[in-house]
Amino acid sequence: MNDDKKILRLNCLDQICIPNLRCSGIIGCKPEERLVPQVLFLTLTVFLDTRPAAETEDLNLTVNYAHLSKDVIAFVSKTQYQLLETLANKLATHCLTEYPIEAIKITLCKPAGIASADGAVLEIIRCKEN
Repeated sequence: MNDDKKILRLNCLDQICIPNLRCSGIIGCKPEERLVPQVLFLTLTVFLDTRPAAETEDLNLTVNYAHLSKDVIAFVSKTQYQLLETLANKLATHCLTEYPIEAIKITLCKPAGIASADGAVLEIIRCKEN
């Protein structure tokens, strides 16, 4: 599927969003950043068709956002990456593999990333390969 078709498909899908999920993990390039876990805030938006779940009231036909939240917190707590880009990409791959979603948008904020700002923020979108 080419990129234009993927974008069109995303516009036709429903979204479940988990804003500002508080996580912590080892992240950073500086030696002092690698000593203790840092607080990170993730906003996850997953794209899927929720109509089957809505029609049947079957939680198994959608994403259980409580389970997703706990899974993401556990995933991040076990990681030790230097780059936000690596963490976001690995997390996206994990979610696309483990959940019935077509795509995911991850906004990852590292509050301690820049002393004179609210932090450093990375946003990625990944689609399931068809």
